Amino acid sequence: MLFEKIQFESGEEILRVVRKHWFIIVSELFAVFVMALVPFLTLVGLTVFSSELLTESIKLGDYAALITFGITVWLILTLMTAFAIWTNYYLDQWIITDRRIIMIDQLHFFNRNVSVFRLERLQDIEFNVKGLIPTLLNFGTIQAQTAGSFESNFKTRGMPDPRGLQAIIQKAMDQRLALIHNNPNLAG
Repeated sequence: MLFEKIQFESGEEILRVVRKHWFIIVSELFAVFVMALVPFLTLVGLTVFSSELLTESIKLGDYAALITFGITVWLILTLMTAFAIWTNYYLDQWIITDRRIIMIDQLHFFNRNVSVFRLERLQDIEFNVKGLIPTLLNFGTIQAQTAGSFESNFKTRGMPDPRGLQAIIQKAMDQRLALIHNNPNLAG
């Protein structure tokens, strides 16, 4: 959708299109799945322990419509949360070309930030892998610093194969700088 609307320069070659690691969305959706189970576990707990917890017995059948409404609202909100997580995961992308990095960050449903970083302005790129699971599954944080103000720095967590991405970006950056050095008219 958004990918097709990006204007690439003539002769610009896409090296890699990257989304966050699959473990990020699986862990977030697992938490949503657990939250979806909460009303059912509460209902089971009330039916099993209602006579022990309360001195007066509660007949859940008298409140069936209210309980059904509450569970339905809870499940709709949980489903909306899952959809928001999936949308954020699917629309967040890095497009690495031989001339620039295009970072698409879907913040909310109707709030998107698209940043473009030219490789010749990139000063430093580093990756960070912290923890047992990120080390075993090979995902981490990529941070880059560009020439200019602090706002021109960018950082993304949960990127797959951060070492490989850093190598791809570094190689493209070196090739771009060598090309610009040999032909200064290409800069800008």
